Amino acid sequence: MEKISPEEYRRILNGIDLKTILLSEIKASIKHELLSEGMKIGIKENSQYTYKDDEFIVTNKYVLTAKNYDKKIVLKIEGTFIVVFESKFEINNDFFEIYKEISLPLNVWPFFRELVNSITSRMNIPPLTLPLLKR
Repeated sequence: MEKISPEEYRRILNGIDLKTILLSEIKASIKHELLSEGMKIGIKENSQYTYKDDEFIVTNKYVLTAKNYDKKIVLKIEGTFIVVFESKFEINNDFFEIYKEISLPLNVWPFFRELVNSITSRMNIPPLTLPLLKR
């Protein structure tokens, strides 16, 4: 199967315009009794898209977990964001496979970073500041 060329990727990318980014779902839990120093944080991400009537709509979900030394989950934050674009070109899987790895995180990661920082401060623990995205 032939992959999309860098030139074609840029052409399609230049043809999309951001309409909105919104938080569609959030779930957060903490077990204060299991809190400890040096917890290990893991983050998983899942993205999917639809394209219809010149709209490119991406659903992007992050799941953050923090485990203590006993490998028990102490903190879990799930955030699902919807990103809506207008698109001059039809979006296909070849474009999206590259987009979700390169461009999408640059758009959504700052929203998740802020969400995690805000929620952890409200959980009566030191606010968690996630690192900058470096790709």
